[in-house]
Amino acid sequence: MNQTIKISATATVATIDIEGVIGSQSSNGAVTTYEDLREKLQQIEALNTPLVVVNIRSVGGDVADALLIYEALLSLDAHITTRCYGYTASAATIIAQAANEGCREIADSALYLIHNSSCAAEGNALELAQQAELLQKTDERIAAIYASRSAKSAAHFAALMSQNGGNGVWLSPEQAVEAGLVDSIIKPEATTSPALLDRISSWLGLKPKPAPQIAPPVDRVNIRQALSPCTPITLTEGQNSASPTSTVEVDDPDFEGQTLTANATAYNRDVAAMMNY
Repeated sequence: MNQTIKISATATVATIDIEGVIGSQSSNGAVTTYEDLREKLQQIEALNTPLVVVNIRSVGGDVADALLIYEALLSLDAHITTRCYGYTASAATIIAQAANEGCREIADSALYLIHNSSCAAEGNALELAQQAELLQKTDERIAAIYASRSAKSAAHFAALMSQNGGNGVWLSPEQAVEAGLVDSIIKPEATTSPALLDRISSWLGLKPKPAPQIAPPVDRVNIRQALSPCTPITLTEGQNSASPTSTVEVDDPDFEGQTLTANATAYNRDVAAMMNY
């Protein structure tokens, strides 16, 4: 997985792809940190694009970098939409809160994780107590950010984060909406757009499939116009090649000698009687 922040822009929309572990450095030197984002945000500000879409595919990472990225996105003078794909977890969910009202989106196949903060620490009792206090304040700060974007209280989110011994809970898209962490679910027809397919292909290191070639629509054909018109020459030739009709003389049918039915015999007898009458 690429661990970097990528930005592309047009005249009206800037797209930020946040991928990988936030605040960590990979073996190839790529980073997903606030410092990396800050430089690119300056590029967006210079472009002065009115819309910014932040695509998030990250399992989380360093809370400090996530908070700084969250604040940096809020400082942009633009309308921001955040869209979560795949596993959106931990610190990445903080960045997802930087959207404008009603613009936190999640793919219908994604999973969303919030939990208490954690760290690796060593030292004496006083030093460990200081670390524990910092973790508690961090959890309170994160819960407050979640609460500021929803109608739920900070205590509501603190309870979710504390489930399973502080490891939190994985939420489906519907549960994330119900919890107040996202606003809407991106349906399949939206997630299968060519731009999204290309982005997913880049995540997996695949070459995007070329767009299918669609044949141009066929114009309606007027049958009468398509057929060759009947010109005077062809009409004359047709008339000359036609043979005149002829009739054959035949005798009227002979009814004599035919065997009549009983009804016909009686009918003829009655007619003869009437004529003689």
